[in-house]
Amino acid sequence: MLTGFNKETLKTLLPDSYSWAGNVTLDTVQAPVASAIHVVALAEGKTESSDADALVLNAPEVPEALRNKILQNLSAAGWKGSGTFSTICDGNHFLVVAPVKIKTTKPQRSRAYGLNVAAAIKSLKANQLVICKAEGICSKSTIDGLAMGLYTCTSFKIQKKDAPKTNLPTKISLWGGKIDADQETALRAMMKATAVTRFVQDAPANWFDPARFASVSQELCKDYGVKVQVMKRSELEALGMGSFLSVNNGSHVEAHMIVMEIDGKDNSKCVALVGKGLTFDAGGVSLKPGAGMEEMKYDMSGGAAVLGSALYLSQVKPPVKTICIIGATENLINSKATKPGDIVVAMNGKTIEVQNTDAEGRLVLADLVHYASVTYKPEMMIDIATLTGAVLVALGTVGAGLMSNDDQIASHILKSSQEAGEPFWQLPMWPELESETKGSTADLNNIAKSSVKAGTIMGAMFIKEFVGTTKWAHLDIAGTGWSCKATGYPSNGGCAYGLRTMVESVLRFNQ
Repeated sequence: MLTGFNKETLKTLLPDSYSWAGNVTLDTVQAPVASAIHVVALAEGKTESSDADALVLNAPEVPEALRNKILQNLSAAGWKGSGTFSTICDGNHFLVVAPVKIKTTKPQRSRAYGLNVAAAIKSLKANQLVICKAEGICSKSTIDGLAMGLYTCTSFKIQKKDAPKTNLPTKISLWGGKIDADQETALRAMMKATAVTRFVQDAPANWFDPARFASVSQELCKDYGVKVQVMKRSELEALGMGSFLSVNNGSHVEAHMIVMEIDGKDNSKCVALVGKGLTFDAGGVSLKPGAGMEEMKYDMSGGAAVLGSALYLSQVKPPVKTICIIGATENLINSKATKPGDIVVAMNGKTIEVQNTDAEGRLVLADLVHYASVTYKPEMMIDIATLTGAVLVALGTVGAGLMSNDDQIASHILKSSQEAGEPFWQLPMWPELESETKGSTADLNNIAKSSVKAGTIMGAMFIKEFVGTTKWAHLDIAGTGWSCKATGYPSNGGCAYGLRTMVESVLRFNQ
C-alpha cells in the first residue's frame, strides 16, 4: 500500500533547486539593475579587526564613485568586514560579501563565496541577483556554489506548506565577465547533477532502496536520452556475481546493477565510472554501533556521484564513450545473511572468505569492476565509494583518498581534481601489502589482519585483484561524501563530493 511520500512522484520529490537550475535566466549587464540585489566582494586581506575606513571592494567593473558610496555606508555602519553587509546606494541594493579566508583552489573559494551569498539572500527577497566580477573569483563557480547553498531537502516533510521556503531568484546576471552557450549548458548541467546527487544521498533508506535507485536512474536518464540497463538478482547470479550478491543476502529487496551508457564524440574508446550504492549499511552480522547508524543511508554516495556524472555527461558530451555502473544493495541482517567465515565466489572465479560483513563495499565493487573490465575494456576506470573509516584517520573530512595501479591515470585524476576544486591525496599501493589480501581457506580475505593497519590502502588492494590489466583508480570518499568540511562544500548532509572530479577526469581524458 502506498502511504505518505510513497504516493509522490519523483518529479514532485526532487528539490526545488533541480528545476530552478534549468529555468533560472542567466545573462550579463553593464550597469546597476533596478530592484536587483547586487553582490559585491570585499577585497582580500581585510579581517574582522580591520578599521571600517580601510575596507576595499573587489569589484573592478563597478564605477569608482559608486564603490566609494558603498564604502561610505560600510564606514558609517561600522562594519568591519565579517560575513555580509546589505546596503542601499543610489536606490540600488548591494550585498557586500567578505572574502573566503581559507587559502584553497580558485574553484573551491568561488563556490564557498557562492555558498555565503546563498546564506545571505535566504532572508532577502531576491528576484534578480547581479554578481559583480571580482578578481580571483570565478563567477560561474560562484553560481555553482549559490545553487548548492539554495538546495534544501524538504521533500519528505509531509506538510510541505510548513517546510522552510528558500528564496530562489528567477534571474542571475553577471556584471563583468561573460558566459557563452557552452558554458551555460555546462553550468546548468552541473547544478542539476549536483541537486540530484545530493537528493538521493539525503533521501531516507525506506524510500530510496536498491529498487528505487534503479527506477530513479531510469526515469532521470530517460529525460536525457541515456541508455540504461538494470540487472536484478537472477541476472547477476547468471553472471556469477557471488561477491556482490553476498552483501544482499540479508535484505528482502533485491540487489540491482545499474548500467548507463553515454555516447562520446569518439565511441572507439571507452572509460568507466563505477559506484558503490549501499542504500543502507547496518554492517550485516558484523553489526555497526547504534550511535550514528541513521547516517548509513549515505553509504551510496559513490553511486550517487556516478548517477550525477551520467546526467551531467548526457548534457555535456564527453570525448569518449562513458559507462557508468552502480551496484545498489542493502547490507542488513536476516536468517539468510552472509556470516563471518562464509566463502563466496566472485565473477572472476576467485573465492573470498568474508571475515567481516561490514567490509562489504569492496565485495560489491569487486564484481562491478571485473564486469566493467571484461565487458567494455575501458582505457580508464574509476571506482568511487565511501569505503573505509580509515580514510578519515588519514585525511580527515576535507580531502579524499586516491589509489591507482597506474601513475599516469593517478596524475590525470589529481590534475582533474585540482581543476574541479575537490582535494584528493594519492596513497601508495605498496607491493609489500599485496600478500595481505591472500587467504588461507579461500583465495582472498575481505579484510587484512588487524596488525596491517593500512585500512584504506588494503581496501584498494582487495579491489585491485579484480581489475585485471585495466588502468584503474579507486576514490575513497568516506570522509567527504557526507557532512564534508572542505572549503566550497555544504557542511551538513550529502554534498556530491567526487562528482566534479570524475566529470573533469572524463572531459580531460584525451588531453
